[in-house]
Amino acid sequence: MAPAVIYIVRHGETNANKGGIMQGQLDTILNSNGLAQAELVANALQNVKFDMAFCSDLSRAVKTAEIIIQYHPAVQLQKVEALRERVREKPSRYLLYLHSSRQQHMGDLQGLIYTPEAMTMHKDTIEKTPDFQGRAVQWWNALLQQLASLPAQEQPHNVLVVSHGGWIQTLVHTLEGSRKLTVAKGVSMGMGCLNVSITAIETDGGRKGKLIRYGDVSHLIAKAVASNVDELP
Repeated sequence: MAPAVIYIVRHGETNANKGGIMQGQLDTILNSNGLAQAELVANALQNVKFDMAFCSDLSRAVKTAEIIIQYHPAVQLQKVEALRERVREKPSRYLLYLHSSRQQHMGDLQGLIYTPEAMTMHKDTIEKTPDFQGRAVQWWNALLQQLASLPAQEQPHNVLVVSHGGWIQTLVHTLEGSRKLTVAKGVSMGMGCLNVSITAIETDGGRKGKLIRYGDVSHLIAKAVASNVDELP
């Protein structure tokens, strides 16, 4: 497999993020701040020569990715359902219905600001943790197989992935826990993945990777939303 750097970006802010509402697979859109954040991360990545680009097929991720690849017109954006978010299992604060639709990965918790009572009532309707981990890792392994088919070159191949906070956190922690990922010196996994944060994984042509950035928001001027309810432990 050719060496590569995979840049994994969380989508920009939505009104649901701002309100602490669990979006899961609700198809919410970026708010004005989210659009501005996407421009900032696009600017931060404009000099990276991307060979491939993938995103969740939910609108907030698609729009973020489209803004990023405006600097990379030769790259085709591939929308992938496997990169979607899921609901998290720890509730907080108030109960609120945001949307009447329910999808299989979100169950009846989708669109709620949680209470413990809501979690107890609906916990059996969500995508289970092993299934979510499996979905993320299966896609990662497929990406590595795709990279294996690329010709070697002097510089590493660069891949853009735009997804969701819970998905990114789950992938990184699952890979690290299974010893398929090492963490570079100075990189902390203790922080969350805020809106338009950048996580980067280096591969050397093998099946293992090195985490060289995690939840990096140094490119943001304005303060990011300080928590992500989709990735609460």
